[in-house]
Amino acid sequence: MSVLVDQDSRNKTVALSTATNVVCMGMAGVASMLAARLLGPQGRGQFAAIVVWASLASTLGDLGISQSCSYYIARHRREAGAIAGTAIALNLACAAVLLALLQLFAGRILGNEVAGSARFYLFSVPVSMTVSSLTNMMLGLGYFGRFNLIKTVQAAAYVAGFGSAWAKGPAQVGGALAGILFFQSAGGLIALYCAATVIRLETWRVSVAMARELLSYGVRTYAGNLCWLANGRLDQALLVWFAPMRELGIYAVAVSYSGLLFGVAGAVATAAFSRAARAASGMARRQELTRGLGLLAVLTLPLATGMALLARFAITTVYGVAFSDACQPACILLLGGLFLGANYVASNCLRADGRPGAPVVAEAGGLIITVLALPFVLPRWGITGAAWVSVTSYAATAAGLAVLWMLHDRRTARERHSPLEAS
Repeated sequence: MSVLVDQDSRNKTVALSTATNVVCMGMAGVASMLAARLLGPQGRGQFAAIVVWASLASTLGDLGISQSCSYYIARHRREAGAIAGTAIALNLACAAVLLALLQLFAGRILGNEVAGSARFYLFSVPVSMTVSSLTNMMLGLGYFGRFNLIKTVQAAAYVAGFGSAWAKGPAQVGGALAGILFFQSAGGLIALYCAATVIRLETWRVSVAMARELLSYGVRTYAGNLCWLANGRLDQALLVWFAPMRELGIYAVAVSYSGLLFGVAGAVATAAFSRAARAASGMARRQELTRGLGLLAVLTLPLATGMALLARFAITTVYGVAFSDACQPACILLLGGLFLGANYVASNCLRADGRPGAPVVAEAGGLIITVLALPFVLPRWGITGAAWVSVTSYAATAAGLAVLWMLHDRRTARERHSPLEAS
């Protein structure tokens, strides 16, 4: 009976997360459409450049703390107040240092044309880092309703930001970013309220001992997080230097379209991490990986096929004929999305197993391919070549993660049989 209840709970969790991701994907699609329609290829490229570099900055300053929140709060619920207070303090301290550096170098990274808008929007970095920690606390505690609410509100910020910019008159990149930052900040307050309903604010405190614990786990997962994000965003980040903003705008539309597939994978990976982190044994965590990958295949393979067949019609209808060149890279990136989703599930289960540093080896291998290949490919084959580099990187990472799990299974089997042999 308990097995049936557990299975029902798992199905509800995945269903809730999938529904939330579908809503978030819908809002991301609307925001991407508004960006394309209101800003055009040139403005869409500028917008993508700023947002991508802000995302990289948020991950750079995170130090793996948000992942630590999920892991430790799942295993030490009584220490939730110390985890929450310490994590937020670390987030704000790291963000302050990072912001000071980024304000100085924004012009060199992005160019003077968009530096002003970029410097303003970089204040989203501390908001993003704080919300990420709060969201992961809800995930670790198993409060999927609050977890998904925070995700939905943050996704809505982009639609609301573009909507407010459009209502004021002809949309400009700076105006859209200002609106998005305002609504992201409002969403941050909602995230804080959601966390406070679960972890009473009077229990929040900064603990040096807890800071050491969070950073110890976080540093081990940090490199993997950087490799993960770099593999997913480095192509767009480097296009800022190697291609005109117009091409970046077209490629950003291809990424947005193919990224709808990743929303489904994210729901499965989220549920897998939470359940694996709370599992009682290594075998149970291995089973969560198997179930997650099976469910991922059932959900994403038909979706990817349908999206590839409809790519030209969907992109030209939704984004406009000016973005028709995004169709080919979008189809290529859909293939990469299948590998990327599997990587997300496998990496999450490794981290939930108490091995946050393990995925780094595989993800670093994929990143090496990206770093070495992109500067060579971009000048010759442009955004189509960039898409193929991404697929190759994701596939290499998937192969590395598969090897890591095979080695882990063999080691576990040897440890299980050793006591029997000794006796």
